[in-house]
Amino acid sequence: MEHNPVRLYKGPVGVVMEPIVRGLRGHGLARRHVWVWKAHRAVWRLTRSDRVLIAGHDMLLDQHDSLGLASGGYEPEEHAWYESVLRPGDLVVEVGANIGYFSLILARAVGPEGRVISYEPDPELNAILRRNAEHNGYSNIDARQAAVADSAGELTFYRSAKSMGDNRLFSHGVDGATFEVRTVALDEDLADLDRRIDLVKMDIQGAEPLALAGFERTLAERPPRRMLIEFWPHGIVGMGHDPRALVELVRKHGYTVEELGGGELDLDAALARMTVENLEWVNLVCTHATAEEDR
Repeated sequence: MEHNPVRLYKGPVGVVMEPIVRGLRGHGLARRHVWVWKAHRAVWRLTRSDRVLIAGHDMLLDQHDSLGLASGGYEPEEHAWYESVLRPGDLVVEVGANIGYFSLILARAVGPEGRVISYEPDPELNAILRRNAEHNGYSNIDARQAAVADSAGELTFYRSAKSMGDNRLFSHGVDGATFEVRTVALDEDLADLDRRIDLVKMDIQGAEPLALAGFERTLAERPPRRMLIEFWPHGIVGMGHDPRALVELVRKHGYTVEELGGGELDLDAALARMTVENLEWVNLVCTHATAEEDR
């Protein structure tokens, strides 16, 4: 993951600070000593640029750098998994795109003959997503400004004042602006697709059951080959849904469910480990029984 200190910082401080922080991160000190990370972030906030060169892309950041891209790589295990399963020409549906960090990685993996349909309801983030796609030359990203739910309409959207990576469709714990956003159901919004979806990426802060409820026809008739779904019991319960029911729904439609980087999901053990109170989460790798057919 390369970083350009001229972009990362304004002025000469970047020339000094960035190599030091990068070296400390390389030795694992930033992970063991929180003060290293905090010092880096404090200096960055005072001297920041609004752009960073990361993972081969020149990216505009949101006002808080909510994904922490200025401090280094983001979700490397997830990044590696996408590159391991995607092929040129694949069709990807991304639910919850934020500023497009993964949108660009997905678009590069599927190539110009592939397609990435990305949903991001926040107008500010959607504008940055579109800028990042255009600036990096990805005409294969279809950025749609909508929240994905069980039906078309409108819902109240809660923008986090601290991190726009924590925007959500329920209010618990979020202190920021609220406004109405357009919602779509995937079954209807993707009805014109003339081919099978190769991958669905879904990360929407607990609203995943709501999105899957509007996707059941597709799951039954033409199931995507693979899905990567964030499983965050705190958020799912906050949205009024049952975390166990999400996994059972996916399995009902012919998917095996594994933890990213781990083995098959033991649902009872996972729910004991990831409680509503401790806020823990995991990405679920869902692979359909017919994933490799017709490829």
